Amino acid sequence: MHLRFPTMSGGRVAFAITLLAAIHPAWAESVSALSLQEAVALASLRSTDAETSRSAVQSAIEMAVAGKQLPDPILKVGVNNVPANGPDRFSLGTDSMTMRSISLMQEFTRSAKRQARAERFEAEASSAEAQRAVALATVQRGTAIAWLDRWYAERAYGVLTEQAQSIKLMVDAAQAAYRGNRGSRADILAAELELQQLRDREDEARAAVASSRAVLRRWIGEAAEQPLTERPALDAPTWLASLDAAGAAQLPDVAAAEAQVGVAEAESRVARENKVPDVSVELMYSQRGPAYSNMVSLNVSLPVPWDQKNRQDRELASKLAQANAARAQAESVRRGLIGQLRGKQAELQLSQSRLERSRNTTLPLAKAQTEAALTAYRASAGSLTAVADASRKALNISLERLKLEAATARLWAELTFLMPLPTAAQPMSPQGAQQ
Repeated sequence: MHLRFPTMSGGRVAFAITLLAAIHPAWAESVSALSLQEAVALASLRSTDAETSRSAVQSAIEMAVAGKQLPDPILKVGVNNVPANGPDRFSLGTDSMTMRSISLMQEFTRSAKRQARAERFEAEASSAEAQRAVALATVQRGTAIAWLDRWYAERAYGVLTEQAQSIKLMVDAAQAAYRGNRGSRADILAAELELQQLRDREDEARAAVASSRAVLRRWIGEAAEQPLTERPALDAPTWLASLDAAGAAQLPDVAAAEAQVGVAEAESRVARENKVPDVSVELMYSQRGPAYSNMVSLNVSLPVPWDQKNRQDRELASKLAQANAARAQAESVRRGLIGQLRGKQAELQLSQSRLERSRNTTLPLAKAQTEAALTAYRASAGSLTAVADASRKALNISLERLKLEAATARLWAELTFLMPLPTAAQPMSPQGAQQ
């Protein structure tokens, strides 16, 4: 009897696809493997979060253009000084003071104030663009994590399925040994119990695959049903090693916080310009009765800020305080994010070291232990129970390694997709999961 140790290669998936291609050639032509970068690109295109933020950018840009314009002129039409009693009651043309007037009034907002208003909306556009980058990075990061979760769920299910085949062989071997008077009924029952327990774990793994596929569907829709390619290498992004204060300003969360500073500063400039009132000019033409001359009037209006210290000055002070608060918040975000990145970088390096040790030492030892127990059983120097224990231990070690690798992959995705990829198509060197 040959008891196989479960591997984590992609051969099982390739075999299933080949089998389906032989049965349904049309299916094979229509379905292609989905890479991580393709999934991220697809999610970026269909993301409603990113589209909403782009609309906010366009809205602020339009308002910036409108903010530079003068206010609309005001057209007035009226009748003044109409007699209310006497023989000329309600007459519009007999009294010398009665006038039918039409006027046009224009407020001449100073160019500096209009420019400050436009700059405020431009700052809002920059803030909306920064928020769009944050949303896009969130979409790409969520998609990458969902893709990796499904990839590892399928690998875990494959390991358990292959192990179930090995346990079946163990049951057959126990039954053959029993028929040849070389084993006991207890060995058969132990092997069958081992198989049933493994079936339970296999069902759990199948449910995990279905759940991970559903999560991936949330990001990319029907494309989540496609088979997956091999995952990319879990190498930390190169920019992380040389990250400094200047580089941190390019991170979406920091850029969004800095953009809020720009908005607050622009609002303070608007408040400062509002301290100086604007002039309004009104030109009026008044028509009187045919026996009297018509009149032309020119009026100039100027608001009188008689209580600036309690109105305009306090408004400006409020905006300046908000700008200071935004700067403090941006600095807090920058420091906190750099600290988190350094911690995740160290955690990623540690996880990669653990994976290397597991691949080079732990897994080979577990495999050797299983082979030794199997050899002893074949030579009638060991029990089938010992083979089952060694196989179960090797399976658990293999699954634990997959679990550690999945956690490492999630950490890698959090770092790699911290900055959004414009096209999400940058080449990634794929590598298969190794033993």
